[in-house]
Amino acid sequence: MSNAWSLHSDASGIVWLTFDLPGESVNKITTSVLSELDECLDRVAADTSAKALVIRSPKESGFIVGADINELSRIRDADDAKAKSAAGQAVFGKLAAMGVPTVAVIHGACLGGGLELALACDYRLVTEDDKTKLGLPEVSLGILPGWGGTQRLPRLIGLAPALTMILTGRPVAGRKAYRMGLADGIVAAAFAEDQGRRFIESILTRAGRGRVLKRRRRSQPALLGGLAANPFTRWIIYRQAARQVLGRTRGHYPAPLEALRVVRRTYRRRTLASGLAVEADGFSRLACTSISRNLVRLFGAGQRLKKAWTGEADPKRKPIRSVGVVGAGVMGGGIAWAFSSAGLPVRMKDINWDAVTGGTAAAAGIFRAMVKRRKMTEGQMNLAMHRISPTIDYAGFASLDVVIEAVVEDLEIKKQVLREIESHVRPDTIICTNTSSLSLGDLAAALDHPQRFVGLHFFNPVNRMPLVEVVGHGTTSQATILATVDLVRRIAKTPIVVGDCAGFLVNRVLLPYLVESAWMFEEGTAVERIDGLLEGFGMPMGPLTLVDEVGLDVGHKVAKVLEGAYGARMQVAGVLGRAVESGELKGKKNGRGFYLYDNGHKKPNPQAARFVQEARRLDGIKAGELTDAQIIDRAVLIMINEAARCLEEGVVDDPEVLDMAMVMGTGFAPFRGGLLRYADERGVASIRARLSELAEAFGDRFRPAPLIEKIASEGGCFYKDSEA
Repeated sequence: MSNAWSLHSDASGIVWLTFDLPGESVNKITTSVLSELDECLDRVAADTSAKALVIRSPKESGFIVGADINELSRIRDADDAKAKSAAGQAVFGKLAAMGVPTVAVIHGACLGGGLELALACDYRLVTEDDKTKLGLPEVSLGILPGWGGTQRLPRLIGLAPALTMILTGRPVAGRKAYRMGLADGIVAAAFAEDQGRRFIESILTRAGRGRVLKRRRRSQPALLGGLAANPFTRWIIYRQAARQVLGRTRGHYPAPLEALRVVRRTYRRRTLASGLAVEADGFSRLACTSISRNLVRLFGAGQRLKKAWTGEADPKRKPIRSVGVVGAGVMGGGIAWAFSSAGLPVRMKDINWDAVTGGTAAAAGIFRAMVKRRKMTEGQMNLAMHRISPTIDYAGFASLDVVIEAVVEDLEIKKQVLREIESHVRPDTIICTNTSSLSLGDLAAALDHPQRFVGLHFFNPVNRMPLVEVVGHGTTSQATILATVDLVRRIAKTPIVVGDCAGFLVNRVLLPYLVESAWMFEEGTAVERIDGLLEGFGMPMGPLTLVDEVGLDVGHKVAKVLEGAYGARMQVAGVLGRAVESGELKGKKNGRGFYLYDNGHKKPNPQAARFVQEARRLDGIKAGELTDAQIIDRAVLIMINEAARCLEEGVVDDPEVLDMAMVMGTGFAPFRGGLLRYADERGVASIRARLSELAEAFGDRFRPAPLIEKIASEGGCFYKDSEA
């Protein structure tokens, strides 16, 4: 037994069932936890003095984060999956059938199986704390809610809002849960016990129960309820939901469609018992798919990353309480936003007030979008913006704990700025660079105290990209690395520590993919065909669309840096140079790149195609027809080849870390499990053979990396569990 549950009855007959999983910072549901809960429910049912059952958690992290991910990864087959679904349904069914009112008191995370447990209660009481989130995120793991969520949630809050929660996996805040009828009461976290007791005592009366049920009915407008009762209207809702799912996932993720199928087959058409059987069947079809296994692995990898690179803090180092940003462009403004939104004061500098105003405008734009999406209030936005103080000199920098350089990507300019920063800060101030391609060692040469210098590479747009590369160089101290990693976590980003090289990890692996796509365009393949095939492979956007998003001028500059570092295998396609030199094609920012952009619409740019002829002549390229498989493999396998070199050189030493970096930093198809997981599933020997074919047809840049040769010759894989 896990001894995770404890029962206590008070003098008024209220039974308090407390969930506190031993040795864990969060509550999660395991097989033993379910078994123990089952026994506790039997004891409550046998207690004739019990008047109500209240389920709560004392953990600061929240109520219940869901099922144990490790148990999910160990599901053997469809029968095993169905049995696990049915077991959870049975226990929660017993909770739903208790002879006394049941209440879930929810503070913090209430996700997945945690919310399904709460849905089995008669009432849900939430705190108004910002940490309180209720959701069913199972589709993000390639499965569907299998313990009653697809059945009880639509019955409680209505078809359309339930589908939104189930099919997107996005949680709702406690306040919204109360407004939509998912929660029956809302209390201040500081007074949750006293206010919760009053709520519980009220529902023990007929009048109190009547008020709750009346409010629950009001939370769902009569019109919506009436529409959902109409079969034709339900058909429209289902069709629209399917369109939205396919638009969002391009059909790569079966879980949302299967969840929709389950709801469609059961809502208003079956009893709860028969609906649960359909749910268990749907769960069993998903839980053992390669897509689910890949998504579960990535989730586990993400959890491990949260605990990586932690250590004893330097007792001599002051806590980081203030940040400076030098360079107030779009990236500098985004970085300032990230720290300000985390509650840290930010001093932002540039060479003139116009530039500084641009940076503050960039930060304000992100905050305004959050207000529009109701992620924050106007008052909270104003408070956050007041934490950003602009300047055109180094006044105030002497008191800062961290300063981040985010100026133009030019080695000499950056070295000059870093020297200036060092002369205006304390000896213990951490100095960071946001360079995306330049070597840290080259930049560190400008500093007198390089041990406190570190790379802090944010990805654009900062507010949407969760990854930050933390880059040490030869003399960066361990204390500096640890302090920087901790700082990144404080702003709710995921830090990945990588070695120093041109492009670091993500850009070094991604740039060959972008440049190879430009080569294929130069050879005569239509831009929309290249992008369409790579989107079909699972990339979030086509490579040439991505170049337009980054900016042809910016992308070309970074690509030339990598070409200088790695030579012929990263030679930049001439068409990129021709387009940039013209000064006319900059990408989305001026409406002209590989595509033309007009009022949210895009179409291939014929002007870009005109640069191809001259580029072919100068590069000695002949037009040719490529197969779909060649286009995909040239773009994807060249990334795998470079990723193998990064492992060889120790830029990172773990394929899991590399895959997480590519998923979080580039959006590489999560359903494929990551770049190297995809290589393992396809077979490293097969990858080697295909690279050799491409090398013969298109050049030595495709010659298999030594690590690929080694793994293939040994019949192995990048991941040890793949070999098992």
